[in-house]
Amino acid sequence: MNNKQITRTFLLTMLLFTTFSCCKDNDCKCDPNCKKIEYWEYFIAHAGGSIDGINYTNCLEALNLSYSKSCRLFELDIVLTTDGKIVAKHDPPGTTEAEFMSQLIEGKYTPMNMESINEWFHKHSDAILVTDKINDPQRIYDEFLFRDRVIMELFTWEAVDKAIELGIKPMVSENLIFGKSKKAMKMGIMPIESKSIANIEQVLKDKRIEYICMSRIYALPGNEDLLKRLKANGIKNYFFHLEWGTNGEPAEQYVWINEMDYCYGMYANNLDLLEILNKKNH
Repeated sequence: MNNKQITRTFLLTMLLFTTFSCCKDNDCKCDPNCKKIEYWEYFIAHAGGSIDGINYTNCLEALNLSYSKSCRLFELDIVLTTDGKIVAKHDPPGTTEAEFMSQLIEGKYTPMNMESINEWFHKHSDAILVTDKINDPQRIYDEFLFRDRVIMELFTWEAVDKAIELGIKPMVSENLIFGKSKKAMKMGIMPIESKSIANIEQVLKDKRIEYICMSRIYALPGNEDLLKRLKANGIKNYFFHLEWGTNGEPAEQYVWINEMDYCYGMYANNLDLLEILNKKNH
């Protein structure tokens, strides 16, 4: 075990100790009549979640591992092959679907196409798909079989409106709040005149938006008051681009301890924290 792994294990052990060492508000260990906290709502498995210390695999084994740690929200990067088929990969594979599916990820992990994605979510009936990289609600409506269990991160207001029309839950991406983002530009979506930060709260309210997401790197510092108001208004804001904290603690733990005033939850690579928090309910 290297020094980084030792540090992570120690800090998570300390968090587990402090979590169980005393009674706190909403701690069901102390009050059998209280409502259990659904900790899974605060964590989205980023690209399926980390496996063997590797991020962004979008693979079958990562989904299974994250699910075993009590995760129920699973982000997959939805991209197209050269023959126009949906697969789960951080960047377009530059191959046909058949070629992509024939090669193991990192030489050992199982790749996923829409058929295997549907199969996995069929077997895990309490799991929810969160999409990234695709801005086409109609495509997901047509091909993903569980329309009541999908949240789509979307990058144009036209796509947001189309999702609402189809009954798909949209997650408004940061470029529609701040006017631009590197992530959207990488997808070919150029900066736009935002609805703007001055009236974004009213726009989200008018469209009855429940979910938004943004990079914590760009959201903080500078927008703390806006983020607090959005959270107070019931908007579920999920941070991505997590970073390790100043004391070397895991990124997810740093956000959980220091930044939950500004977001509802996070895109997590490592789900160890969720697994620990969930033990409060048992």
